[in-house]
Amino acid sequence: MSLILRSYRKWWQTPRNSSERAEHRQVTFLELFYDLVYVVLIAELTHALAHHIDLQHIAEFSFLFIITWWAWINGTLYHDRHGNNDIRTRVFTFLQMFTVAAMAVFAHDALGETSAAFAVSYAAFQLILTFLWWRTGVHDPGHRPLSRPYSLAFLITTLLFVASVFVEPPDRFTLWLVATVISIALPLFLLRLRRRNPAMQAQFESGATVTASMVERFGLFTIIVLGEVIVGVVHGVAAYHDIHWRLAGISALGMAVAFGTWWLYFDFVSHRIPRQESMWVYVWSYAHLPVTAGIAMVGAAMVNVIEHATDPLPVEVRWLLVGSIGIVLVGIALLIRTLPPRANAADAHRMGQIVIFCVAVVIVALGFSTLETIPLLGSIAVLMLMPVAFGLIYWIKHTETVQQ
Repeated sequence: MSLILRSYRKWWQTPRNSSERAEHRQVTFLELFYDLVYVVLIAELTHALAHHIDLQHIAEFSFLFIITWWAWINGTLYHDRHGNNDIRTRVFTFLQMFTVAAMAVFAHDALGETSAAFAVSYAAFQLILTFLWWRTGVHDPGHRPLSRPYSLAFLITTLLFVASVFVEPPDRFTLWLVATVISIALPLFLLRLRRRNPAMQAQFESGATVTASMVERFGLFTIIVLGEVIVGVVHGVAAYHDIHWRLAGISALGMAVAFGTWWLYFDFVSHRIPRQESMWVYVWSYAHLPVTAGIAMVGAAMVNVIEHATDPLPVEVRWLLVGSIGIVLVGIALLIRTLPPRANAADAHRMGQIVIFCVAVVIVALGFSTLETIPLLGSIAVLMLMPVAFGLIYWIKHTETVQQ
């Protein structure tokens, strides 16, 4: 019996204690597989927006993207802090993936005819996370000051989504909104509450440490949404039977926007640990939401930009393009603010933020222009190169200083 119990514990382990969190580890193939299912969900949301560009559908996309991002970040955080290389972790990860895949099936009209099915799918995901966070407190008493309020909040939001199935829109979506606000505000509420609870304070200080693996996971999620920009270009071009020079030029510039976004994020933000104070960690985490949502909206815009390659660019497409790029750049500037400056580079650190923010303002201002598609995309690409050039100049000067 003892041998059976030892074998069981080996393959079905308890959640890893928060104090045993590995600061240096490689992202596992299971985590990469988990991220893959979000590719499909985000693609469905982006494609739905690409076919209906107006303020209502942009707001709906943003709302559904927040729900998607919240699901991803909680599944990701749980695995990073409490996951093990055992059967239990794999089973519960696969269960989450089932529910996210179900969300993707109903995402194309999640605020319409398929809203009830989407709510059930998301409630199932939330229920799994509720159980997982609750179990961490059962096996790790020191983690209970955080696991209990998290579990309670997850249970409340789960019940709100379940209850929404039994009411008609728009009341259904009001319940979704209330649940989402509770979810997003919970960490910030607990951040203030911790000052009155020493045990909670200790758990916050432990959990506020961002590991290299978490930085990598956020970078991978950013790549997932960047893929939507590439997909937007490809889908737009594939709709044409004949490829002419104008279409080729617009497509190339669309790819250049994707390349510029990648360059800015992965040179200025990725591979760097944010400041370790709790507030900065939360700002760093939450700032990724507008960055990734904005990139996905750029993908939706690109489909329409290329679709109108032979026509004047519609006003709504122009504003979605410049507005979403502006959101991305402002988010990247905010992310840079959360990072500690490199040695002897405080001025460059501050100037990098200013340059990116100013570029964002100028790009958004292009929405008022009457530039045709190619000059507009060309201007955006050149403007996005300015922070890149600034970074290269700093790197060259810094390298020369070190060598001297």
